[in-house]
Amino acid sequence: MLTESNVRVYSGEAFSFIRHLSGLRRWSVLLSVALLVASHSALCESEPATDELVIGTITVELKDIFEHPTNTVFQTANQLKIATREGVIRKELLFQEGDTYNQFRILESERVLRTLRYLRNVNIREERSGSVVNIVVEAQDTWTIIPQFSYSSGDGRSRRSVGIAESNLLGYGKRIEALYEQDDGTDTLQAVYDSRNFWNTKNQLLVAGFTGNEGSEYLFEFERPYRSLVQRSAWNTNASAGDTLGKLYASGDERFVYQRDYEDYGAKYSISRGDPERRVHRFSFGWEYSDERFASATDQDLDDLNIDPDSISRDPSMLADNRRFSGPLFSYDGIEQDFLPMNYIDRFSRVEDYNLGTEFSATLFPALGAFGSRGDYLLTSANLSDGLRLAAGSFITGEVGIGSRLGPAGFENTLLRTEGRFFDVFGPLFWNDWYLGKHTLVGSFIFDYGDRFDRDRELLLGADNFLRGYDARTFTGDKRFALNVEERAHFVENAFDLVSIGGAAFFDLGGSTTRTLGNLFADELYSDVGVGLRLAFPRSSGERIIRIDFAIPLRDGPDGSSQFEFRVIFSGGQLVPSRLTTDRAGNERAQVELGF
Repeated sequence: MLTESNVRVYSGEAFSFIRHLSGLRRWSVLLSVALLVASHSALCESEPATDELVIGTITVELKDIFEHPTNTVFQTANQLKIATREGVIRKELLFQEGDTYNQFRILESERVLRTLRYLRNVNIREERSGSVVNIVVEAQDTWTIIPQFSYSSGDGRSRRSVGIAESNLLGYGKRIEALYEQDDGTDTLQAVYDSRNFWNTKNQLLVAGFTGNEGSEYLFEFERPYRSLVQRSAWNTNASAGDTLGKLYASGDERFVYQRDYEDYGAKYSISRGDPERRVHRFSFGWEYSDERFASATDQDLDDLNIDPDSISRDPSMLADNRRFSGPLFSYDGIEQDFLPMNYIDRFSRVEDYNLGTEFSATLFPALGAFGSRGDYLLTSANLSDGLRLAAGSFITGEVGIGSRLGPAGFENTLLRTEGRFFDVFGPLFWNDWYLGKHTLVGSFIFDYGDRFDRDRELLLGADNFLRGYDARTFTGDKRFALNVEERAHFVENAFDLVSIGGAAFFDLGGSTTRTLGNLFADELYSDVGVGLRLAFPRSSGERIIRIDFAIPLRDGPDGSSQFEFRVIFSGGQLVPSRLTTDRAGNERAQVELGF
């Protein structure tokens, strides 16, 4: 019988024999061998696989917010919360009853479900019976009706907000938010509606509006985004418009204010090819239109922002040039999958998935005058990211990217950037018999280099992103560097079934400048040290975290901060998130929109 092993054994001798035949005989033998191999392949494909596994039943087991409520409050919370609909969970699965069993689709479905903030403790369990694999999907609801009462200060800004958010409306996974916010004396009213499965499809609808002292903005997006590596196509349509006030900063204060009116429209279609278990290739094409117009701020604008007209520049030469780009958009994304599920990084017990595989993306946007642009331009961006496992619980991720615009005057608005993250989740620590909590060491760095930036673009640094010892937006320029090291400790988990308590010790170093890199590293780096308190709410949507940091600057700052002056910062989330910029914003926004 001819088998694949026989073919491999005899292939060397056969081809040696064929080389000694005359031309006509050689072709005859080659044709016979080809027909024989093709017939064997066809027979092999037609033979049914006797050991093929098939998915049997799929059962969804959804737990209440409090599995074993110990008091009336918890019982009432379980009763008030409308449970996530079973159909919502089933729609996210990448397999159905009767499908051929595929372990990768099981794991990918788990990853998709873990991205849903309103679910926690996601697990897909397999129960095998002969050639049938029955699937049990386990998940737990969270409390998703979140009254918004927030306060943030200590970073040079004072922010307050009040509102309400529901991230799982009536159990259908839809998000609706209404928020009133005060930020440094300016008022904003925000409203958002986000339907992940619009009209019981896998299409997503997002509608949002923002209005206040700084102007108004409106956003509409209707799409079928990529949610898994096995998805073979995606599409997007979007529209946004706004009439806003923009600001440039120096030493934490406004140095220039301007009016910005804009309109953005776009549509694209994408196809995905390749083996999802190894590497997929996504090709996208569409059309983009962007129109931005700039004007000087009026006295009324400054009054709305509570800014003294004499404290800022009114020089019209600081205004950015009007921009309009219109044309076809082409992009490519190559994604190699190597996912690592981890917890105790950004949050406490909530598991998040980190892809350590190589990812590359590139975009070309020829915006020509013939298409309605203000001149002939080519907008480009590219990004390469990768990760590496170092040991159990330890890994690094990093990326390098570039974005630029080629026009009549050459390359302009160019940004070269790189960043990296290091994580070492080394678990419980003890000192003698004293439990010191579960510990995670986090390190991160960023480096951004800009050239011929548009005049409304700058790279900011301060307590709201990298340097906790100085006011937000204290440091500004077109070159930026920052390094952060943080030891995170998780002391108490799920105390009273409500809150987890942790702490942190940190060191921050960074600076931003319009001068040379030599000046940046020689004279314009600032640093701080400190400790912090972390409060997490594991049974709330997304396991929200409150951060309280006590920072001490190690050098006098241009914002008036004095060396060793104590600063307390109240805010939400981790200062430096574990996700790389392109993970959070995508390639185009990371390279092109960073700094606006």
